[in-house]
Order: sequence, then C-alpha cells, then structure tokens
Amino acid sequence: MTGITARRVLVPAALSAALVLSGAFAAGWLRHGGSAAAWLAVGAAAVLGLNLALLAAGSGLAALRRERAMRDAGEHLNELLRASDSARESQHLLIAHAQRILPGAGAGVLMITGSSDRLEPALDDLVDQTPLRGIRTVGLQARSCLAMRLGHGYGRGAADSPLARCEVCGALDAEIVCEPLVSGSEVVGTLLVAHNGRVTAPDRAALRDAAGRAAPILAAQRELAFGNERAVIDGLTGLPNRRAADDAIRRMAAHAGRSLSPLGVVLLDLDHFRMINDLHGQSHGDKVLTGIGRLLGETVRASDFAARFGGEKFLLLLPDTDRHGCLELAEKIRRQIEQTELIQTGPVTASFGVACLPDDAVHPEQLLRQADRALYMAKAQGRNRVQAAEAGGRAAGPPLDA
Repeated sequence: MTGITARRVLVPAALSAALVLSGAFAAGWLRHGGSAAAWLAVGAAAVLGLNLALLAAGSGLAALRRERAMRDAGEHLNELLRASDSARESQHLLIAHAQRILPGAGAGVLMITGSSDRLEPALDDLVDQTPLRGIRTVGLQARSCLAMRLGHGYGRGAADSPLARCEVCGALDAEIVCEPLVSGSEVVGTLLVAHNGRVTAPDRAALRDAAGRAAPILAAQRELAFGNERAVIDGLTGLPNRRAADDAIRRMAAHAGRSLSPLGVVLLDLDHFRMINDLHGQSHGDKVLTGIGRLLGETVRASDFAARFGGEKFLLLLPDTDRHGCLELAEKIRRQIEQTELIQTGPVTASFGVACLPDDAVHPEQLLRQADRALYMAKAQGRNRVQAAEAGGRAAGPPLDA
C-alpha cells in the first residue's frame, strides 16, 4: 500500500476507532449513573463512527482498486516496451499509456537526438485536438525544457504564473505535467502531458512511474539508433558513407525498374586533391571535403541521395531524372565548386561522370561502372568538366588519380 492510499484508509479509520472508543467509554460511564441524554450521545457517536468506518473502507477499496489497475497497466506497458522494435514505437506506447491515465489529455515524448542537445518531439497524430495543441516543436534544445534543466518532474496549473517559464510548454493554457526520462544518471528525454482538468497526486505518480519504466528502454533504443547511424554516416562530411550508398543504389535501382522510371547517377571527384593535402595539410583538405559535403546536401532535392563514396569522391543518386537532367545538375554543382575559393587553397575544381538507368545500364553495378568510366573520361580530357557515359561503355579503363 502506498503512502497516499494508506493515509486515505488509516486516517478515517483511526477517527472512527476513536469515536467508537469514546462511545464505549461513555457507555461504561452511563452504566454507573448516566442520564438518557448521555445514552443518546453515545448512540450518535457509535452511528457516526460506523458511518465513517464504512466511508473509510469504501474509499480505501476504491483507492486500492485504482492502484492495482495502474500497477497492472504499468506491467503491461513494460511488456509492450520490451517487445518494441523501435524507439518510435516505444515513444507512442508511452504516449498512449499517459493518455489512458488522463483521458482527454495531450501527451508527447521529447528525446535528445544524436550528439547534440537538440530535442525531437514525438506527438500523437491527433495532438491538435488535445490541450497539447500549440506546443513548440521547432528549434528545441535540451535546456528549452524546464524539467530537464531542473532534473526532476515539473508541473503547473493552467492559472499559475511561474517564476521561470518553460520554452516548450510555457504557452499552453492547460495543467502541465512534465517528467524527465532518466536512465542511470543521464536525462535522455521527457514525457510531457497537458490536461484541461485537475491532475491529482495519484495521476502524477502514475505518470512518473510510466516515465521511469520507459526511460531505460528508450535510452537503449536511442543508443542502438546512434550506433546504426554512425555505421552508415561519414563522420567528416555528415553524408551517408559507401556502405549506405551501396544499399541505396540497389534499393533505388529496384524501384526504378518496377516503376519504369529513370535513375541518374553522378560521380564527382575533386581535382588535384592530393596536392591540396601535400601543400596545406590534411586538416585543410578535411575543410574542403566538409564544404563539398555541405554544398551537395544543400543542392540536391529531398528525394535525391548524396554520399561520400570514398576519399575525395562523392556520389549522387537522382530518381526520376533522365540524362539531360543529370547533366544540368552536375554542371550546376561544377560551377558552384569552381566559384568557391578557400583561404590558402584558392579555387577548387571537380570532375563529373554521369550515367542513367536504363539508357546506360540495367543493374546497379553496371550503372556505377558506367558513371566511373565517364568520370575517367572527364579527368583524361582536362578535368573540371562533366562527361556523360558513352553508349555501350566504350570508354573503358581505370579511373585516374586526382
């Protein structure tokens, strides 16, 4: 029995017992010469004590039933969380559980992402129909959440005027409960709940319990996601790496084959990159690679795929793009690179090879080979140029060193 439930049961029961004992005392006194009025007082005290005892028992049983239901629901949440396949699924399980604790409430989970302190919110699809509508979701950092800054649960009433306003939920016109998700000594996120009605102490305790159950699992899933991301992301440029690129071209080529749509491949290689490293040092060469990665990420469409393919070579996969479209984009990027001057290095240039599916190949490996041969031709013809693959792949030969 928890402290809250115990108080609900024991305080009225103790009062009832006191009244019954006082009645017994009075009865003994009456036996030795009490009046009729005294007898009436004893009877009233006994009836009142009995009623209070019944009320206490009823209240205690109701509290115990609710506590048992919350405990069973928490165990069920634990079971579902252990069977969850992803952090996203676990986050939505926690949201659904919080909304069962407080029907009509809006709930969300905010997780710290990556090595940064950025907060990424997970919200219910119907959040705009709940008191959580209007929550800030853009530009959030870990310190934006007051509960995460304090390191413990935070709550306020709809009419409260707190001394410090939370940047996440401060504008919401509702009663707020925010419970940090703590795994070990690390805060990995927070459970945020907004409710138009009163949030009771047992409700807060149940939400705190849910956050405590979910936090270790969400933390483990977050670490797994980080590990998977690091395995396919190039640490220098932030672009997908060769492993991710190999998976992407197989997947995108298969989709292009099923949908009978073109897929363009652009390979680009920085010219004389080894000379940059030799003359200015590897740290300066890294700056060049980082700048190229940022340029590519800002230039391609959301549906395109840009990756660092190895060394100073980069790959672009362009779905629904024919040869003409690939050549146009490659030329645009070539000019942007050529016009970018770096301190000490001066202008940097790149050579491009372009190939398209199904015009130049029907398999991913053939498509990459054709683009690489076209890149070889661009290097052989003077560098800093865009070259399309020739029909039949007649320009065979190994790629030149940069």
